[in-house]
Amino acid sequence: MKLFLDTCSIEDIKKWKQFNLVEGVTTNPTLLSKQKNEPTSQLSEICSIVNGPVSAQVTEIKCENMIKQAINLKKIAKNIIIKLPATEDGYLAAKFLKTKKIKINVTVGFNPSQIIPFAKINVDYFSLILGKTEDWGFSNVESIMKSKKIIKSLNSKTKLLLASIRNEDHIIESITNGADVLTIPPTTWEKIFKNKYSKLALDGMLNDWKLIPKKNKKKYDIEK
Repeated sequence: MKLFLDTCSIEDIKKWKQFNLVEGVTTNPTLLSKQKNEPTSQLSEICSIVNGPVSAQVTEIKCENMIKQAINLKKIAKNIIIKLPATEDGYLAAKFLKTKKIKINVTVGFNPSQIIPFAKINVDYFSLILGKTEDWGFSNVESIMKSKKIIKSLNSKTKLLLASIRNEDHIIESITNGADVLTIPPTTWEKIFKNKYSKLALDGMLNDWKLIPKKNKKKYDIEK
């Protein structure tokens, strides 16, 4: 299983690479719109510091225009993979781009049934949008399990990528139910490292340590 970072921030990518949590990066038009750089320049910089795949999403909605844009985006770097929407035009574009050996990540997937046509042509990744799926009342665990069964039943090489990972429960549900890839935003990793119960336990121990006279812990503590 792989862990991608869902961001366009160079600062965040550099930070979380130190924790071995950036095996790839996913971007989208919303994330790119929040950056000051011109979008292709931003993607180029991301690709230069990430060894794994970097998803770049088309903004066209018609098949022929998606294909033209995808071919241009692919020129940015070797590790660019193209994000296409789970629509009819997205399918036709994916089918064509596969003949050009361009790797595909299908996005805006909210129901396991959407995987079927794309798994049949072995797109590289299918992104199931977990957080929003949950917002609309669907069971994450059920969606993940059904998606994996569909891919297996079709003997497909498509990898299930889970996105919109908002909390630790989403991560645990995804890993324990067979996700191939998780793309996790920096804010979610921050929540995990700032677990309130861990902080309470640590604060308690450090407060107890303060009760020991300084002279009695001179050999233990470092000089400041």
